[in-house]
Amino acid sequence: MDLAHSNSCGHEKTISSTGDLCDSKVPFDKSDRRLNQQMGEVPWGVKHIIAGILFVMVCLLSAAAATLAAGELYLEQEDALATWISVHLMAISIAATVWYLGLRHSRFPMTLLQLSRVQLPRKRTVFFMLGVLATSLIATSIYSEIVEWLEADMLSSPVVDSSILFDGVAVILTFQALAFITPLSEEIFFRGFIFRGLVPKVGPYGAMVVSGAIFTGFHLSLGALIPIFITGFLLAWLYWRTGSLWASIGAHAGQNALALIATALT
Repeated sequence: MDLAHSNSCGHEKTISSTGDLCDSKVPFDKSDRRLNQQMGEVPWGVKHIIAGILFVMVCLLSAAAATLAAGELYLEQEDALATWISVHLMAISIAATVWYLGLRHSRFPMTLLQLSRVQLPRKRTVFFMLGVLATSLIATSIYSEIVEWLEADMLSSPVVDSSILFDGVAVILTFQALAFITPLSEEIFFRGFIFRGLVPKVGPYGAMVVSGAIFTGFHLSLGALIPIFITGFLLAWLYWRTGSLWASIGAHAGQNALALIATALT
């Protein structure tokens, strides 16, 4: 749906971040119009982002403690159960955080995140999504080769531990958690909330760098710092370039699914 329309006076009407129709007396050029439509002002700012990060970090620690206890209830698949529970607890925490700090005052919260109803994507969006997925995988592969060549084992990219996969048919639950819930919740938080809130302040590329750094900080592994930052930057670029959070969710889900498939097969 187009968000900009011309009225009879030659001025432009745009839908604001809160979903209200407002007049704009200054005409936009094509690039400004696209940026205004996709990544304009939102009803949250830096202080909300900081509060959201702190709250999610507390929830992350709490979830870790809760899953350790829950895992003991099923010792045969302790790690798999703990991972599944942790993923869902974090998703609930992220949804509550983003809603309370960012979306609750908007009449069209899903539109604000560029997370409208699921529909068949355009070819260009699919092309960008696959391109970002491929670029992220290639960058991670190159990084691993460089680390191996330098014999810097401490900088090696972490691999998926097979113990987090449920056995047998129950492995579907692992894919549901890590290839669907995790990409959905993380993209809502890191791209939809953090990146989206930073764009009006530091511009799209500045927001890509900052949100990518924050995304990296939540993955506590020295070997993952560079690959995760590259992935976070690319996912933010994809969100900005396509104007759809579903695109970054799809690329993120694809990367996680491929990692799980590789682990399951080996």
